[in-house]
Parts: sequence; C-alpha cells; structure tokens
Amino acid sequence: MNTKIRALPTLAILAVASLLLPATLSAQSALSGEVIGEDGKPLEGAVISLGRVKVEKSYQVKTDKQGRYFIGGLYPAFYRVTLAIDGQPVANYQEFRIKLGNENTLDFDLAEIRKQALAQLSDEEREAMEQERKRREAAEKKFTNMKSAFDEGRKLFMAKNYEAASIAFRRASEIDPKQHVAHGNLAISYQRLRKYDQAIEAYKNALAALADRPDPVAESEYYFNLGLVHGNKGDADLAVEAMEKAAALDPGRAGQAFYNLGVVLSNSGKNAEALEAFKKAVEADPKHANAHYQIGMGLVATATFTPDGKTIPAPGTVEAFENYLLYEPEGRFAAQAKAMIQTLSASVQTEFSEE
Repeated sequence: MNTKIRALPTLAILAVASLLLPATLSAQSALSGEVIGEDGKPLEGAVISLGRVKVEKSYQVKTDKQGRYFIGGLYPAFYRVTLAIDGQPVANYQEFRIKLGNENTLDFDLAEIRKQALAQLSDEEREAMEQERKRREAAEKKFTNMKSAFDEGRKLFMAKNYEAASIAFRRASEIDPKQHVAHGNLAISYQRLRKYDQAIEAYKNALAALADRPDPVAESEYYFNLGLVHGNKGDADLAVEAMEKAAALDPGRAGQAFYNLGVVLSNSGKNAEALEAFKKAVEADPKHANAHYQIGMGLVATATFTPDGKTIPAPGTVEAFENYLLYEPEGRFAAQAKAMIQTLSASVQTEFSEE
C-alpha cells in the first residue's frame, strides 16, 4: 500500500515504531514525494536531505518544477529527513522508516506545516512571528516600490530627460533613504541640469547612506563627482578637499581626478586654482601627459617681460611642455607643445625623446 504521510513542523519529531530487518536483507528502496508551497502550488528547488540514523551516510536532492523529488538506492532503515527552503530547515523527522521497495512516500505541505507550527507556539510567540511576517512584507513592498521608481529614473536618464529622471530618483530616495544609489543617481541628474546645490546635497546624502555599509569604490566616485560640482560652482577649496578624499579612497584614479578638477576650475575662470589642481595630478601620476601640458599653459600666463619686450617664462614652463612630449610625442597637443618650446627657448636647440 502506498501510504501518504504529511510532514510535521520543524519542532515536531515523528517517532515511527521500529521493526527489525533481517540481517541478510540487501535489497534497496526509494523515497519519493512532493512539496507544496503555502500558496498551494508545487515548490521547485526545495531541498530534501536524508541521513542514516547512527550511520554516516547522507543523501540530498532538490524538487523539480512539479515540486516532486525522488531518492533511490536506499537501504531499508531509519533515516533523518529534513526539508529546507532557501537554506533554512522548515520540517524534519528524526526517525523516518524506509521500508523495502519503492512505495515509500513523504509529502510536505508548507501551509499545513506552518499551521501546525503556529499551533505549538505561545500567544506571545505567535504575535512575534506575525509581526516579523508583516515587517518582511513591508520591507519587500518598500524595495519593490523603490526599485520601480529607480528603474524609471534610469530609463529617463538614458533618454537624457534629466528633469523627469530627477523626479523619479528623488521618489526612490524618499521611499528608501538608505539606498545610496538612489541618492547618487539623483545627484548626477541634478549635475547634468547644473542644479549644483541640489547635486551637492544629494551626494552628501549618498555618502551618509554608505555609513552603515562602507563601499570605498562608490564612496570615491561620489567624492570625485562632488569635487567636480564644487569646481563648477567655483568653490576651489571644497573641490580640492573632495578630490583628495576621492584620491585617498582610490589612488589609481587620483591623477585623472585632479586633472578633471583642473579643467573644471579653468573653465570657471579659476586659473590659479586650476594650475594647482594640474600640479596635484602629476604628483599623483607623473606620466599624465595632458596635465603636464596644462601646467605649461598655466605657467605661460604667469610669464614676465623685460623692458625690451623679451619673454621670461616662469620656472618649469619649458619643462612642462617637454614632459608632455616625453609621454605623448604624437599627442593631440604635440604641435602646440613644440611651438611653445621653440618660442620660449629662443635660440636653445632642444631635442625631443620618442620614448
């Protein structure tokens, strides 16, 4: 007879009366069954584990799309049987008897398991479990709503509709303020709209959201962009401070970070501050050719003149152009660099390395 046995909750132990098997019995058996989820549908991927009682022998299978499982090659004996969902045990038997043959069946109904488990709890435990269930549902709903708004924002951003994207990202950040990526994408949208004050606030919120879950790569990116925003506003000191933090978190990007800052400051008319940023770029990356060129151009602006009109370049001007040609002999500014060297050096013959 094929006897269907419904699984009891995790805390329950099913004791099955034992029958002695003949010592000479060598035939094998099998166990099969199905797992039904709390929604009444077959549950795929549930894990059924078997272990021989008092014997170091174990088996493990997963349910298929129909929620079915089958374990063959079992010797008639008592087994420990465990059902696990997402790595968490939800039902177990300490002594489940596998009889001779393939007619051994063990089904699991999660709704029934939950019902019986709740019946064994105290009122306080049931209330706590119910509150936890509501908390999880609320968290899942919150995440779903946040992700929906975020995905909408990304779609609008990629379409270059930055105004609408900022609205979607702001909604996502309000739904879940702890999601730094929502704040970060909101900040970038404001940055594209040149709403620099809002961008600064959003970047600060993104950095604050990282406080509990540090991510140096993301943090460096936010400081990097924050530095550019301060630079666009003309706040050179704040821009350098942010870039230095970005460089400390990601030293490999320091040269490019300070170079970009120099460009932003230069475009904002902060030429002296831009020159200092370019110098920091070559300190971090001595082979940053474009930074050398920009240093040269910045120093050209500080040249002085003799009473007869002869140009006296600031110290390091020619060297900056030479360094550019050293690292980028065929670069986009190569012709300008050579012309500047020729002009500034007057009669000095200069050779350029192709290394």
